[in-house]
Amino acid sequence: MKVVGGILFATILLLCFSCSTPEERLLITIKVPAFSDDAIQRAAASALGEREGTIIVMNPRDARIRAVINPRLAFEQSFPPGSAIKPFTALTALRSGLVDNVTRMQCKTTFQHEDFQIICSHPRVNNSLKLHHALAYSCNYFFGTIAERMNGAAFFSTLNSFGFGEKTGVNANENSGELKQSDWKISTALGNNEKIIVTPIQLLNAFTAFVNEGHLFKPHISDARNYTATEIKSISINPAHRTEIIEGLKGCTEFGTGAEAGFNKLPYDVIGKTGTSGASNGFRTQGWFVSFLLNKKFVKNITPEELNLGVIVFLKRSHGSEAAKVAGDFYRNLIYSNSQKVITETPQSALPNPHSISVHLVRENSTVTIDLEDYIRGVLAAESSVETELEALQAQAIVSRTFALKNLKRHGKDGYDFCSLTHCQRYVKEIAEHNKALILQASEATDGQILQDDRKQTADVYFHAACGGMTTNLEAVWGAPSPSYLRSVKDDYCTTMSHKSWQQYIPIKDLVRALQSDERSNPGSQLENIVITKRDSSGRAEFLTIEGARRKQLRGWEFSLIVNRVLGWNILKSSRFEISRQSNSFLFRGSGFGHGLGLCQEGAHVMARRGMKAEEILSHFLPGAKLNWERPHLAGEAVASESPAMQSNPDVRLASRMQALPVISSEHFKLTAPANLQSKDTTEILRVLESAHNDLQRRLQPTSIINLTNVIVHQSTGDFVVATGLPAQAAGATRGNTIHLQPIAALRKRGILPTTLRHEFAHAVMEAVTNKKIPRWLLEGLAIHFAGEAKFYASSKVKPAPEEVEKKLTSAQSAAEMKDAYASAYQIIHQLVREKGEANVWKLALNR
Repeated sequence: MKVVGGILFATILLLCFSCSTPEERLLITIKVPAFSDDAIQRAAASALGEREGTIIVMNPRDARIRAVINPRLAFEQSFPPGSAIKPFTALTALRSGLVDNVTRMQCKTTFQHEDFQIICSHPRVNNSLKLHHALAYSCNYFFGTIAERMNGAAFFSTLNSFGFGEKTGVNANENSGELKQSDWKISTALGNNEKIIVTPIQLLNAFTAFVNEGHLFKPHISDARNYTATEIKSISINPAHRTEIIEGLKGCTEFGTGAEAGFNKLPYDVIGKTGTSGASNGFRTQGWFVSFLLNKKFVKNITPEELNLGVIVFLKRSHGSEAAKVAGDFYRNLIYSNSQKVITETPQSALPNPHSISVHLVRENSTVTIDLEDYIRGVLAAESSVETELEALQAQAIVSRTFALKNLKRHGKDGYDFCSLTHCQRYVKEIAEHNKALILQASEATDGQILQDDRKQTADVYFHAACGGMTTNLEAVWGAPSPSYLRSVKDDYCTTMSHKSWQQYIPIKDLVRALQSDERSNPGSQLENIVITKRDSSGRAEFLTIEGARRKQLRGWEFSLIVNRVLGWNILKSSRFEISRQSNSFLFRGSGFGHGLGLCQEGAHVMARRGMKAEEILSHFLPGAKLNWERPHLAGEAVASESPAMQSNPDVRLASRMQALPVISSEHFKLTAPANLQSKDTTEILRVLESAHNDLQRRLQPTSIINLTNVIVHQSTGDFVVATGLPAQAAGATRGNTIHLQPIAALRKRGILPTTLRHEFAHAVMEAVTNKKIPRWLLEGLAIHFAGEAKFYASSKVKPAPEEVEKKLTSAQSAAEMKDAYASAYQIIHQLVREKGEANVWKLALNR
């Protein structure tokens, strides 16, 4: 038992080595602290802030309302539920036999039935969806298709049983909502019309009854001492149906529409469902998010006992993903309030590595698990196989790393993170020799760098081969709201490259065959014309109409994909085209290659060739996205969630950790290292350091060098950053006679452990014997020379001036600039050694 922050809770560790995934192999049970009603109310008020909306927090086991913000809105006003109704649509479909746990359906992006049309805004998914996938992604096509076959009476019967259209009994002024059961429409099953109007308390109570195995209670505001639960009725729910739908609620917060709220970083699981509803009562849209905080992390089978809190967030003039982010803020405010620190006692060696990437190699039909940076190198080898400009490769590496971290578990339900095809990012295991060195250099130079949005969240980034002169925005391509950094930008650089223009004749018979392959574009037996009805700001065909035996309207990029899927992927290179009919063919004249969203690879190549840095390239194509250090936790690190107070005082945190670390000494060194560092590692570190000591003593004779050097191996990259103030990419740092090192696993994986030890020891010695009066160019150049790191730095026949290098070392703003400065410093030393001899160069350094 532990007492932390005044809260008593037990930690039980259960390791199940027979399971198949890291999440299933490692189950950490942490009993949720007994939050007070006042603490819940404060956390909810803080999360909602000045937004117009409401938050209700309920005990899901007895419907006791523990907090409510804006009670009038929570109980007395009603709105369409939007996609938040889909779990009940799913339950109706399961009960009616329309779907089961093996039913699969390919999302075709746009659902249309008579005069009702709705587009899916979730990421494109090549694989067919099961029901729980469709719930997680809130797939309109999936639910619209099953609603076509659904009996309206069965749907309304399900809703009636969960209390929709009736007052819950929470207070005298409560609104009953509406359930108009006549004139069944497909849109009703998607919560997209006003035949279903619900209050926030109704929706939360209905969800609570579902997850609580059918127990529908009367909600009431009361303290725990005087509360007696009142069960209205018990609803019969097939356990298999409940399991399938809850799997969808888990997927929503893990990889679906609520994933950006960061629930995966909490110490307990959260399940939920987003919803965005259309205009009602004079308002444009409303955002819903219903969720449940569970008692543990990595919960597999959710029983009522696992339910801790039920929470609904409703926001006017908003959307479901934003409501989910407010819920995320609420949980963080609550869990980390009062400086409570959540601790798990999981052995460090047992923790899964969050930066191991599982990739399904489609051609080989096998799945491999690799390190994040190995994945990035394989992506560069596939996506940038002909790139010859280092800065363009570095920009691509940063974009690909950002995409990978943003889209982890993209294929989660298939048992891996990414596929090796363009659906995710193309990936190959082997890097061709012709650009292997350049790819390794680009990966090394950008290691740990990602792009973030203005909320300091991982940015949602994309790339393509060629934009043809102007990039597009996210909404124009896929209909999803476009973040500011994915807006259309002019690209004069791309217009000098090979895809500045193209044309393609397609015989009408071939085009008909391709369009008939997909119902969204099927013109029937004949094709008369294709008309571009709307262009986006970049000149691409945003929407076009196909005129034939049938009339079809779809997005220009969807049209290109459908045609290319049948006729070949290079037939229509982009949707930036003009169309004209030429007798028995259609002529497409266009520019660019790919969807045109985000980084343009051909434009980046030209920018790099003209001397622009990776940062400038990214700033041009993704304006507003900020380059930042991702600071990854590495394999073997313990990851503890900490209170805001602890996070704001990292030096205190680091000091407390350092006190507990063991110390091992040799003749000239005192090594402080994590307790889990193996003895063979500590032996190797001290052996390399003692060898470096003897080597440097011989070179500096008769100068005496320092007798005792402190060496600290940090437990995590975060600790290293806090202790040194350096970015996460730095391997080591010297402060006086103390050497700070990154985790040994990181240095060993990068193949730089011995050289880093020698480099930092040279720093410590030279700063000591020269009383820190040695110029940086001389210090860094000698350290690189002594450490044997010349292989990491490209040489030049031009000897740079020391004054220029000194300025570069002090003004470098990026990892690439710093590496260039180091290379220049080494170049000076290398030429001095050739001209004067090594012994004289050491004397030069000592006599300054």
